[in-house]
Formats: sequence, structure tokens, C-alpha cells
Amino acid sequence: MTPLIIAHRGASADAPENTLAAFELARHQQADMIELDLQLTADGEIVVFHDDTTARWNGRDEPVARLTLAELRHLDIGGERVPTLAETLDWARSAAMPLNLELKRPGMAARCVQLVREFGMVDQVIVSSFYEQALHELRATDPVIARGYLMGIRTYRPDIRLREFWPFLALRRVEATAWHPYHGLPGLDWILPKVRRAGYKVNVWTVDDPVRLRDLAALGASGLITNRPAAARAALSKG
Repeated sequence: MTPLIIAHRGASADAPENTLAAFELARHQQADMIELDLQLTADGEIVVFHDDTTARWNGRDEPVARLTLAELRHLDIGGERVPTLAETLDWARSAAMPLNLELKRPGMAARCVQLVREFGMVDQVIVSSFYEQALHELRATDPVIARGYLMGIRTYRPDIRLREFWPFLALRRVEATAWHPYHGLPGLDWILPKVRRAGYKVNVWTVDDPVRLRDLAALGASGLITNRPAAARAALSKG
């Protein structure tokens, strides 16, 4: 079965990441799903934004958590503005586009679930996080919404490396639907088929190399998260 093409922050190789323009371009590039990042503002709004600070966009090291939505709206994201989760869900519902929502920190699951339900997107989203606490909060708030456990941070800690090499215990703890590993994890090619056989979806990030895309598809990946949806689809069609 051909894996889903999941656009990383939208079609981020060709449009400003995590913006409605990038999401619309990903749709035109025939992405099956869009992956995006969620942060919480000082005034309690959930916005689509990756970094913890604004430094990459305005040169100032301002924490997103200390800024209001109005302040974040002043950022220039390659000519685009920072969208809210509500705006993105509204667009996704109109475009019939499934979403992979990444919680960048704990403490926002309840508000995220509220918005997903408000826009009638429960069956069209998977919510993922590197933070186990965020996934526990999500399960406690709404056990129906699919959960994906992200793995692949830079670390030398042996406990984390062991969790990535054998993710089953962690996946069971949060009752995950899917595992979202980094494509360069040691041992991924060995463990991926085993995770699939155990009944989990496996959505691998972030893969742009055509050979690696085809290899992961052959191993049984459920989804491939990529910056270049059109190129990824073309690569898989040649496999």
C-alpha cells in the first residue's frame, strides 16, 4: 500500500512554513495530509508556529509564550502571517484536508481538542508530540482523537535511545495510534516493520531524498512527512 504523503509544515520547500499559503500549495501538490506545529500565546490562543522564540523571523529572541496573538501577527513569515489553529481548521475543513497537529509543549491539549471538535475535524486529525505529558493530557481530554508519539530528538541519553530503538512500551503508555520516528533513527529499518505488525501506523519524518522515500515505503511506512510533497509523490510513483 502506498504511504500517505504528509506535507511538513505545508509545502515548506516552496512556500513560507506553517502558513495558509504553504498549506494551500501542499494541497495543489497533492499532499494527503499536512503536518503543522502548535504553540500557545500569552493570551491563550493556539497558533501555528514552530519555534519557541521569534528570533528566526525578526532577529529578536522573544518567547512565543510571552507574546499575544496580536503581537505575533506583526511577524513577517516570508510575506505571510502566523495563522491560528482555528483559521487552519476552517481552511482544512473547506479543503477536506486531514491534519497532523503537533503539540510543541504540554498544557494546550484541552484547547486544541475544543477547537478540533468545534470544526468537526475529530476524524480528520492526528495529534502528535514529543512530550509524553502532552499525549497523556490529550488522552484524558478526548480518548477518541488519534495520538502520535514523536521520537528522534538529539540526545546521548541511553534511556531515550532505548525508547526509540524499542518504542512499544512508550506507545502503550499513551495508547498511541501511531509512531512518528525520525528517518535517521538507528535501527529504524529493523524496527519499523515490527511496529506496523503490532498494529500501529508509522509516519516517518522528515524525508526528501527519493531513495530514502522509496526504501521507507517498501518497509511499510504508513506516511512519509516531507518538505516536497510533489517530488515525494513523483519519487514513489517511480518505485
